[in-house]
Amino acid sequence: MAKPAQKEEPQEELVNVRRRQGRAKKTREKILAAALTEFATLGFEGTTTRSIAERAKIPHGLVVYHFETKLNVWQAVIENALIDFHEEIERTYRELKGSDSEILLRAYHRAFILVSARKPELNWLFSHEVAGQSERLSWLLDQVQGSDIEQTLNLIRELQAAGKYIEGDPAHLHFLFIGAASRVFALAPEIEYRIGVSPFDESFVERHIELCARLFFRDGPS
Repeated sequence: MAKPAQKEEPQEELVNVRRRQGRAKKTREKILAAALTEFATLGFEGTTTRSIAERAKIPHGLVVYHFETKLNVWQAVIENALIDFHEEIERTYRELKGSDSEILLRAYHRAFILVSARKPELNWLFSHEVAGQSERLSWLLDQVQGSDIEQTLNLIRELQAAGKYIEGDPAHLHFLFIGAASRVFALAPEIEYRIGVSPFDESFVERHIELCARLFFRDGPS
């Protein structure tokens, strides 16, 4: 008499697949976290897949298995770091859709600074790449050029016409704001030494938002 088929096997295999997927996801996360620190500290040229593996405390072969090349790891690090930024900006514009232009731009400035405080590594990554022209820099700039930039430039133009924003080329002012808003977080140790408070302190971040607003916004014509 034939034995009845064991129904548990497909379910067991599904559980095993999910376990392997979970382990693979955790391994990728460990690799990206280690690579972020390596690239932010040493730059692309100073980082190797072996140094990433050593920092992540995993076999070197796993880095190669998941990403194949150092460039692929670097690109994944950038994409991962930018997700939070773009999602925050898009959420801000979406929630305030239809609001006054000044409210929208002030909200954008605030959101950008909050994300910069949470993700100072982005500034460090950029600092290593902007020293010269390269395919990596071109790729990096393409990733940053989200749909929110043109909308931001249009808001600047509207507020300039109303006398509520400082004069100047909108694109120039936009990147001037980015530098003023984010650089303090990349210089955290020096900032803390000079003024006695960490730039990641919540009270500092709020003061920084206010100071940046004073630099760029105007009360408008009487």
